[in-house]
Amino acid sequence: MDWELITLPLIAALIGWGTNVVAIKMLFWPRKPINILGWQLLGVLPKRQQEIAVSIGEVLDEDLLPTQDLIAAVNTPATRRRVAGLVADNIAAKIDGILPRFVADYAGEKIRNHLGSLVENEIEDLFTQLGETLGQELQEQKLLGSLVRSKIATFDLQELERLVLKVAKNELRYIEVFGAVLGFIIGILQVVFIQFFR
Repeated sequence: MDWELITLPLIAALIGWGTNVVAIKMLFWPRKPINILGWQLLGVLPKRQQEIAVSIGEVLDEDLLPTQDLIAAVNTPATRRRVAGLVADNIAAKIDGILPRFVADYAGEKIRNHLGSLVENEIEDLFTQLGETLGQELQEQKLLGSLVRSKIATFDLQELERLVLKVAKNELRYIEVFGAVLGFIIGILQVVFIQFFR
């Protein structure tokens, strides 16, 4: 038995796994530039943190969560009813504090009911106006994207690495394992090639 033929796929698997591990580490490391023969080595995230922040902000504004979609998600009948109820209850409590007790006892319920329907109609109009004007203003300002952009741009690199690993740890582990599997397959193909052309 030729040990070289057996170890070749294992070594290739180790190389495939190792190169992917190094490539993933280089997303984050080194955090500070290292100069090697006039060439600067710096991790992808440390080097491009600002550009990545801008790209994520743009994707958020334009594709993932456009402001109009966000406002439409909030502007539902249930939300409008809840806001109307809160406003009506608040105003009714203030009116109860102002009205003399005998008026509140006699007409309080009628006032609250009338007030509730008035507020509900006003809230409906207000939400419609807000949906149009506020949505357009927020879209022009790209508020969500700029908030996310400034947050990511100011993140400490260790914190940013922790967040990326929290979100994509399993996927990065899959890439490492896939490198080993691919290396093993390449090693087997090399063994076949060596045996065939020997």
